[in-house]
Amino acid sequence: MSTDRAHAMKIQDIQIHVVRIPLTSPYVISRGALNDFTNVVVELTTKSGISGFGEAVPVSIIGDPLLYAAVIRTQLAPRLLGRDCADVATIVDDMLLHCQGHVGAVAAIDLALWDILGQLQDVPVWKLFADTSDRQVRIDYTLSVDTPARMAERAQLMTTGGYGGVVVKVPCRYIGEDVARVRAVRRAIAPAASLRVDCNGGYKREDAIAFLRSLEDLDIEFVEQPVAAADLEGMAACRGRGIAIAADESLNTPQDALALVRAKACDVMNVKVPKAGGLYQAKKVADLAAAEGMPLVIGGGLAFGISRFASLHLAFASPAAAGICHQGPGPASQALSDDITVPFLTPDWLRQSSRLAKSVAGPGMGFEIDRNKLDHYRLN
Repeated sequence: MSTDRAHAMKIQDIQIHVVRIPLTSPYVISRGALNDFTNVVVELTTKSGISGFGEAVPVSIIGDPLLYAAVIRTQLAPRLLGRDCADVATIVDDMLLHCQGHVGAVAAIDLALWDILGQLQDVPVWKLFADTSDRQVRIDYTLSVDTPARMAERAQLMTTGGYGGVVVKVPCRYIGEDVARVRAVRRAIAPAASLRVDCNGGYKREDAIAFLRSLEDLDIEFVEQPVAAADLEGMAACRGRGIAIAADESLNTPQDALALVRAKACDVMNVKVPKAGGLYQAKKVADLAAAEGMPLVIGGGLAFGISRFASLHLAFASPAAAGICHQGPGPASQALSDDITVPFLTPDWLRQSSRLAKSVAGPGMGFEIDRNKLDHYRLN
């Protein structure tokens, strides 16, 4: 690489934006309700003028975006200026050492670096990981907690309108009511549509096992996180009961994935690019899942389009993700009213893709940022 090109790849400027976009209706899970997404958007610019965008996403309803923004501004950004954006692995490893445990904050840096690197090499980001140009990605839809009838109605609408399946959120208060939700949805959707159940860690161990027993006669792909994140013994106890067990809240980083394997605590891994710390870390989880022969679900969470495009690139590059449904690479299931990316991933976009997310062909992450919307939704 010439001296001039190496100089041009150095990070010259960092912009940090806290962005809030409302939902059109509340999103309800076992831990509470949400009315908006508030995330941290980071823009990195090289000396040659190329910009890349990343995003830090709080974990569910308990994260603090202002804390993420402060960590990025005070701990990460000063260490990033002047660095060569091509050395993603070294930079991310350094950021992980200085993020004060807030791994999600590192994702904003990681995604922006990959975006820049893809643009510099004039290739989509997935091609920096693997050559899987023939792969397509199935998308499913997550159902907010509601009455059985309304969840069934929504599930039928989504699966006939472009989604390959649904995830049923349950509040984990009364087993009978949760079973009724799942049964109603199963009746409402076609047998070919995938059905998953997500407890978000809401059940105690004994109740989780009773819940699983009540679902044995239904065709359920897996039940996700039936018990609390830290209860790997409980996760292991839920396995072997006729329904596969997926880990989400128990799985953030590659170290968590390794702990799950050692504890024999799951049959399926659900990795979310934002909470793993970005694509570099998420790809490590994906590689471990492949090595263990486990399916890999790429989850979405409370992400804007920035992380959703990143999730799509991960899906293209990960053999363990092939042939199953994912929520992360598709439109937000939580009724997000708008977005700052162009295109804005919506159910209409998915319908036009015939239930499949097509391969991103453009350089970098494959999106543009609508700066008018960025200004409109920015809090700082």
